[in-house]
Amino acid sequence: MARFKNFIVLFYFIFSSLLVSVESSPTTTVNIPMRDGKELIADIYLPEAEAEKLPCILLRSPAGRKANTWLHFAELAKSGYAVVIQDTRSAMDPEGKTVPYLSDGWGELQDGYDTVQWLAQSKWTNGQIGTLGFSALGITQLMLAPSAPPALKCQYIGVAASDLYHHAIFLGGQVLKDQVEGWLRWYAKDPSVHGYLCSQPFYNEFWSSFNTLAVAHRVQVPALHYGGWFDIFIQGTIDGFKERQEKGGIGAKGTQKLLIGPWVHFWPKNIILGDFEVPEIGRKPPVDVTPKRWFDHYLKGIPNKIDEIPPITYYVMGPFDGTPSTGNVWRHANSWPIPAQETPFYLTADQKLIPEIIPGLEKTYTYFYDPKNPVPTLGGRNLFLEAGPKDQRKNEQRSDVLVFTSEPMEEDLEVTGRITAKLFFSSDRSNTDVVVWLTDVYPDGRSILIADGIHSTGYHACLQNKTDRDPSIPNEVDIDLWSTSIVFAKGHSIRVAVSSSNYPRYEKNLNIGLIGNQIEQMEIAKNNIHVGPKMSSHLILPLVRRGNQILVTSQEKQ
Repeated sequence: MARFKNFIVLFYFIFSSLLVSVESSPTTTVNIPMRDGKELIADIYLPEAEAEKLPCILLRSPAGRKANTWLHFAELAKSGYAVVIQDTRSAMDPEGKTVPYLSDGWGELQDGYDTVQWLAQSKWTNGQIGTLGFSALGITQLMLAPSAPPALKCQYIGVAASDLYHHAIFLGGQVLKDQVEGWLRWYAKDPSVHGYLCSQPFYNEFWSSFNTLAVAHRVQVPALHYGGWFDIFIQGTIDGFKERQEKGGIGAKGTQKLLIGPWVHFWPKNIILGDFEVPEIGRKPPVDVTPKRWFDHYLKGIPNKIDEIPPITYYVMGPFDGTPSTGNVWRHANSWPIPAQETPFYLTADQKLIPEIIPGLEKTYTYFYDPKNPVPTLGGRNLFLEAGPKDQRKNEQRSDVLVFTSEPMEEDLEVTGRITAKLFFSSDRSNTDVVVWLTDVYPDGRSILIADGIHSTGYHACLQNKTDRDPSIPNEVDIDLWSTSIVFAKGHSIRVAVSSSNYPRYEKNLNIGLIGNQIEQMEIAKNNIHVGPKMSSHLILPLVRRGNQILVTSQEKQ
């Protein structure tokens, strides 16, 4: 329960920069009819001196408008907007058995579409509707957009998953345990919902109904997408922007904006960033992308030129302790990913990390993964757990964690883009996990987490129809660490750590297949990482700069 109280407090901070902290009550409460006869409750906030129909800002909440009573909408209303916050179906289900977002998309039921069009015809609005929201309220926007209601003119989307399966529920074949359990206790408290979702570990027709990337071509409006490098949905934010920007329909293609800062999920008022604080320069973007400016332009037609800002504004992280470097700066880009030199760093027989293959000893590193004693989560992209760049040395001292470290950097090395690891792996179990952490090793020995990822071997064997594969034979596995932007400063080292658990960020693999979760049995796995010239396990980093030298130009990339 303490986690949820903290969640509420922190989420309040997100809104407090744009909504006043004084008591306010809705001007009116209405029941908005859906196409199947269901009515969804909404509160409407209007300026005190309402003189005419107004442009409308809509928020749709899976937890319900009552869960947002500590939010106050008077400030946006005072700026000349009708502000509406609505309960979605999960919020109106007292038993908590409704799967969130199930009727919020472009399927048979389209609650978002019906709401927008009803508001456009109501006596309070002038037919110009925009949507606003962060996290869960950002997901409802992403789900709404492909239904393309004619009255929808723009969106302002924060820290949201554009594909629930790949960005929010399952990563690399393993469920995000703490995040999913905590999230569903908040939005669908009946355990049957959790059981149903986790009983479908493979992407299927059900999951496709939550994948807004596949229907980006239906979207017809501009949107501001923002996220943080340590946000739980950062890859979803990037992917959502990219698909709309490149494949969106008329009105969406080429009109999206992306903002990424050095933030966890609860930016902007939570300045704590793992073991550090958000650097002063990283607390305020170099461009004005406030919701008011966005809506003033797209709902009121005010020529404030927000449509002319660069498509992408992103922060390049540097040492979090303030050590001078070429990092800790804001940059702009026209497209994503930016030009980069995809560079492998190879794991070696002497536990080094080097940027070239050299003749040498082949070696197999063996560790034993015991589900009864998993590697504990220390920071990262978490929702309810401690998040951000935290020191990993305690975990790296364990016997079931392998560590490979580069020599100290001779000059700053900037990495911006998606990070992957390709490891030659074998096991005495057909179903186990491989977890990889990327850290920045400071001169004083601190090993600060930058990104992590997971690969579930049994899951991927099923996807590839290779369930009869002998797991004791080394096989190359891919681990997706998502995207980041960081300068490994001069004197710092790059480190890769490998194990088979990161708990409770990810569910524990019990090493005996999916049935193990049902019968509560588990086994210890003997897992192996193979390195050397023949089995070249490596990390792939998108290098952008050495010192101040740009490594790849746009022309070279083309």
